[in-house]
Amino acid sequence: MKTRIFHLSAALLLVLSCSVENRSYLQDLDRAIEQKEEFDLSHERLQDWYRLQFRVASTDSARWEAAYSLEKIFFYHDVDSCYHYTQEMLRLQGRDLRRCGTSAACYANILYKMDSLGRALTVLETVDTSGLGTGGFHTYGYAGYHIYRKLLHDNPVYEQRCRSTINSWWRRDSTNVECVYYHNEQLRRDGQSVDGIGRLDACVLTSPNDTAKAYYFKAMEYLNAGDDVKAMECFATSATYDLQVSAKAYNALYELARILFRRGDIRRADRYMRMTLEDAASSHYALRYNDIILSEYEIMNVVLKQEQHRKYVFIVGTVSVSVILLVALVLLILLLRYSGRLTVSQRKLSEVSSIKDGFLANYMEKCVDYLNKVDEYRSSLRRTAKEDGPDAIMVQLRKPSFASGEFNGLLSSLDSTFMGIFPDFVDNVNAHMEPGYKLEMPAKEKLSTELRILALIKMGISKRQKIAKILNMSVTTVYSYHCNLQKHSDIPAQYFDRVIASL
Repeated sequence: MKTRIFHLSAALLLVLSCSVENRSYLQDLDRAIEQKEEFDLSHERLQDWYRLQFRVASTDSARWEAAYSLEKIFFYHDVDSCYHYTQEMLRLQGRDLRRCGTSAACYANILYKMDSLGRALTVLETVDTSGLGTGGFHTYGYAGYHIYRKLLHDNPVYEQRCRSTINSWWRRDSTNVECVYYHNEQLRRDGQSVDGIGRLDACVLTSPNDTAKAYYFKAMEYLNAGDDVKAMECFATSATYDLQVSAKAYNALYELARILFRRGDIRRADRYMRMTLEDAASSHYALRYNDIILSEYEIMNVVLKQEQHRKYVFIVGTVSVSVILLVALVLLILLLRYSGRLTVSQRKLSEVSSIKDGFLANYMEKCVDYLNKVDEYRSSLRRTAKEDGPDAIMVQLRKPSFASGEFNGLLSSLDSTFMGIFPDFVDNVNAHMEPGYKLEMPAKEKLSTELRILALIKMGISKRQKIAKILNMSVTTVYSYHCNLQKHSDIPAQYFDRVIASL
């Protein structure tokens, strides 16, 4: 009897200790989330220091090294800045084989992150690996693995290229945590048994970023083995390190949210997924943005169903205690407030869905029209070459391209689609403008340049560079328009974009 009691007590203590341990790594992650602003501020100071080194460098070689450091700093933080310093590396590389190879590898890598797969492949195949150092080869191996793996679905020939890249990387440095994990995957595809966790534990970790990757890959090993509990612990630890290095384009918190969602911890999963979505958006990490949105949409649907279920239970509870008039009245007020919040949430979801559907349909239509016109243009060139000879083609090519007229059509389509979704937008804007500075549309469903800038801000595009690129104008022109609009509005300058986005 005593023995049985002892075993039961030991089992209970084990369960309790596991529960505490499970809570502890999530609590560590939550504490890191609370310190996120401090980590981001520290990372901004590091960025400023390296920017200073870049500006004061006296030679192209020193400036290239500073740009390379900035590229590594921004790789998991901001895609646009990373792209900018990659371009600086290409500009300053000179004829040095190491710098040339490393610059091209970094360029291919960032193009992949921006989901520009075709350009990434073209650049990758120009990399001369003979002069690459260890760090440059890591970048080349990472880019090669991911680019070729993504192309496997369209062309099996890339399987051999992927294998060759991983094998070369393995021979070069078998202690790199990313190389080890990808090599483990390759061995498993070949039917070989691999101690994935043991090989990852033997890797050399030289930075918090490497540690974050190591825990992420161990979590993937546990996840593939069906051990969700261990995977959650490793994902949480990896996400904690990601926060400490101010990473924005990460995977660990996203994967952790998906496991928590499967295991029924909807609230925590929703909180983590929203944070992942915000960071992915701030880093302009196009490669994963759609996946995160779909996952968040799935979680939100479950949350709404739970809220509706709670609403039903709440109503039943209210009826059951309706004999007490005062309590019934209080519960009714709470129910009305709750229903109002639910209606607002549903309206916002409906608005997001409407924006998505409208612009997606417009985008697909424009793509199809453009492809048809390209095909027609190519057919006309072939016909001209056949009937009038090559010289006639040059005459044809000197004429203005059909693409020059497409831009105005694209803007008109943007205007009509936007006004179809937000018909009161112009009136809402004018409500904040000075009496003598009211904005008008040149024609029905046609926006002026000022209104187009404000419409893009309403759609969440607030960076001047992005607006200038979309409207095909200079950043200075956009800035001038924006300053003029702020000047003639009743909105304080620091809140202008936020108010416009909420109209």
